[in-house]
Amino acid sequence: MPDANPTQPDDRFPEQPEGKIPLLPRRARVHDVQDDVPPAAVTRSSPERQARALQLARQCARIAEENRAREIELLDLRQSTPLFDYFVVLTAPSRRQANAIVSEIDHEMKRLDERKLGIEGSEEGRWTLIDYGDFVVHVFSDEARAFYALEDIWGDAPRLDWKDDASPASPAADADPGSGPAGEPS
Repeated sequence: MPDANPTQPDDRFPEQPEGKIPLLPRRARVHDVQDDVPPAAVTRSSPERQARALQLARQCARIAEENRAREIELLDLRQSTPLFDYFVVLTAPSRRQANAIVSEIDHEMKRLDERKLGIEGSEEGRWTLIDYGDFVVHVFSDEARAFYALEDIWGDAPRLDWKDDASPASPAADADPGSGPAGEPS
């Protein structure tokens, strides 16, 4: 055993004022570098699956409107995140109305054989999230919607017309971008 001289300072620790705990030396942090983040989300589903997700997201928005939801937005997040394709964001006028909207959407999606992966927040009634995998429905109270401001967080995401049944793969979507509906000049 080497002779330890308690009066000699240990070179591994910097000199500390009396009564201070010495700082431990930092280990070298060696981590593998993660892959570069792609500038746009990667394609992860077939065009048919994306078209179905858009169709179902629009159906959820229409169900919400029929149940008195306000400020309904359909956000296209395919270029923003690889986690999901669409958000349906809406405001319910009351907790009871929020529960009715969530119940109706869930009932219709089950009828269409689309099962939810999870539901969160239905007890509190401020923000209920229904996750269907490719699309997510957010039902907010007025206060929660203003507080969380999802449209601002995902501000670069295009807003889609949820009342329109035309999918991105439809002939109208392939028309000249400088033209109006169905290829008519704008």
